Amino acid sequence: MQTEILTVFGVNGEGCAAKVTNALKTVNGVRDVTVSIAGSNATVQFDENLTSSQELNATLLRAGYGVNSAKPAHGSGGCCGGCGGKNH
Repeated sequence: MQTEILTVFGVNGEGCAAKVTNALKTVNGVRDVTVSIAGSNATVQFDENLTSSQELNATLLRAGYGVNSAKPAHGSGGCCGGCGGKNH
């Protein structure tokens, strides 16, 4: 089991935190997700034999959120994911 803290851009409230949590929990091998709105990050516990950090990042990008150095295309205002990532 591995734990990773991902910086997530665009988490501006409880709705966004829930979307990030739900998106990450769909990834095979993810055991636990905790999202910090104040810290703009997600702590993810996962089985490294079933998934990878790259897959977690890709999942968040598909959900419409910027991860680590990949900021969302909407600019510094963040993104709630409501566009489904179509504008990214």
